[in-house]
Amino acid sequence: MKFRLAAAVLLSSLTVGLAPAGAQVPPIPPGWQTERVVMLARHGVLAPVETPEQLARFAASPWPAWPVAPGNLTPRGADLGHQMGQFYRIIYGGRGLIEESICPEPGTVVLWVDLDNRAEYAALSTLGGLYMRCITPLLKHQADLSKPDPLFHPQSSPSCPMDAASNRAAILARIGGDFTSVLREYAPQLSLLQSTLCPPCPPGAPGALGSSGAGCGLAAEAPAIVPDPKGGVAMKGPIAIGSMASEIFLQESAEGMPADQVAWGRLGGRLGGNPAGDDKLRDMLKVHRLHADLMEKTKPIARQKGSNMLAQITAALQNGHKFPGAPNTAQPVRFGMLIGHDTNILNVAGLLNLGWEIKGYQDNEVPPGSALAFELLREGRNGQRYVRMAFYAQTPEQLRNMTPLTLDNPPGMVAVDLPACSAHARDKACPLERFVEIATAAIDPACVTIGK
Repeated sequence: MKFRLAAAVLLSSLTVGLAPAGAQVPPIPPGWQTERVVMLARHGVLAPVETPEQLARFAASPWPAWPVAPGNLTPRGADLGHQMGQFYRIIYGGRGLIEESICPEPGTVVLWVDLDNRAEYAALSTLGGLYMRCITPLLKHQADLSKPDPLFHPQSSPSCPMDAASNRAAILARIGGDFTSVLREYAPQLSLLQSTLCPPCPPGAPGALGSSGAGCGLAAEAPAIVPDPKGGVAMKGPIAIGSMASEIFLQESAEGMPADQVAWGRLGGRLGGNPAGDDKLRDMLKVHRLHADLMEKTKPIARQKGSNMLAQITAALQNGHKFPGAPNTAQPVRFGMLIGHDTNILNVAGLLNLGWEIKGYQDNEVPPGSALAFELLREGRNGQRYVRMAFYAQTPEQLRNMTPLTLDNPPGMVAVDLPACSAHARDKACPLERFVEIATAAIDPACVTIGK
């Protein structure tokens, strides 16, 4: 009973703050203006981070080849990012926030990017869509290349220790003390993943590697929460393997791989055109959502990994000159993008209890090339400023078909409610002062390094 109750609580928590499906971003209220936008974005489609040798133990069949090294953004991923950049120029140019057809005023548009290859390549492609012919230095990153950027990869410190034992305990507390209950609750999705990774051999047929053995697929590792050599904790076992596999299948589909290569053709036909295949992939992604929620949105972990980022976003909303990389000019940043990883978005979402749903994905999924936007709006009548949030992501079909994005055919985009501001919100917007109060309460100041 204890385990089942914990699982029910967890499943309920996965939908906290969830915007209803199809809750489109509302228009700017009459008389209001968009003053600034700070976007926290994920890089686009990339090859699996794991090497082919590492992946081989989890499947009976060879994995498809990718055009780039493990963990790198693909050329197609760059093209998809370019399309999103074009759409941002259209939508925010149309609101008068940025220049739509000419280069921006110096210092008004800045993209701050993580130091790794995939994030930098993604930033370049997005920038190409925003301002293809501009030579204004818009792309910035940390000057010290010898250490991780603390916004995207916060490190353990005496004041913010990221203790593995306490983080492990916090995760296990959410699922009843061990994996028994969640493995039961997610058994249908795990079974689908296992049969895709390691299909059983027909009677009498020679067994493919691991196809009927105990060590193939989800059974390759026992479930556990262990210290991560990079800091914090990592998950092992069926949920972690299933999360990795479903994310790779989504990336294969977004990469436009042939039907017989996306999950080895075992999902029921060409994804993007076959409802059965699309539905199976979406069902699998429940495991990916569970893993992401436990590992990135569990409150102590979200505070340790997301406080610095949320503090930066909050500071930049209040003062555009405090956006990282902002040049010393009279004009503040009006459009700032922080281009990093899905983990960064999940950490911030965990701190603020945010939720969303984009067609074709599980709720709260952070697909390739997606972004969480914080829009600073000003009411013209009295000058009151508000923060409104939106989530943007190309749908699975748009990714697979490389669908051109326009105002008539936009990417998936939904308004994101801030639950703690529900009593104060107007037109999906939270008064800036109240937003700052909520963010400040969610942040662990011991884990904040910006401004120090």
